[in-house]
Amino acid sequence: MPISFAVRVCALGLLSLAASHNTRANGIELNALTNEWPPYNYQEQGQIKGIATDILRAACQEAALRCNVQMLPWARAYNTALTQANTLVFTTARRPEREALFSWIGPILPRSTWVWARQDAVKRAQGSKTLADYRFGVVRGEASIPDLQAAGVPAQHITADNSNAAVLKLLSRGWVDAMVDTEIGMAWSIKTELASPIELTKLAKLSEQGAYYFALNPQSEPQMAEKLQAAVDKLRRSGAIDDIVKRYTAR
Repeated sequence: MPISFAVRVCALGLLSLAASHNTRANGIELNALTNEWPPYNYQEQGQIKGIATDILRAACQEAALRCNVQMLPWARAYNTALTQANTLVFTTARRPEREALFSWIGPILPRSTWVWARQDAVKRAQGSKTLADYRFGVVRGEASIPDLQAAGVPAQHITADNSNAAVLKLLSRGWVDAMVDTEIGMAWSIKTELASPIELTKLAKLSEQGAYYFALNPQSEPQMAEKLQAAVDKLRRSGAIDDIVKRYTAR
């Protein structure tokens, strides 16, 4: 092979390698998995939206990441993010037992969860705030399950389903007595999700442990976590996160 031709081939190869590296660095694709939990993440007319979804998309735009958002049942979304690189799951409570499993991006939102009980169930329990006296509906795999167990609720009093909407149906039909949600989440559900009005009591605060984050598979490209964290920090400093929250909670 002539030397000049070999040099040209080598140069082209180096340019191709550099272009490939720049594409990976500047156009990384992030697979973002979430579940139906309005107003944080939900699907409307085929579009995935919500408070946390909008924060994620704004962060991806700021970080120059291509972001592919998919809606799955929570347990499946969570388990997929555990095993697939360049994949995150949201909206995720950061808890001690989860700490080593993910790279944590955030916090994006505060976490304060409450027990919401049917008024007729509270009357049957004579106003008891002992949570073991109630039957709970939960989303399969969600962080409220260990919180309820720590509060003394036996496993046989906990019924798991695939989505927040499914748990709301259990509650509205009286098949469970109570569920766990944030104040923002339950206010949204009462206004838009419940097929028929029911009387609910905010029975007790369950947890203020941790906050809500984007939970990224730790085998993801290192710059992905760094870029996303820098973007979230910038959005918070600028007030953009507060503006997103207001769009969904203003009355």
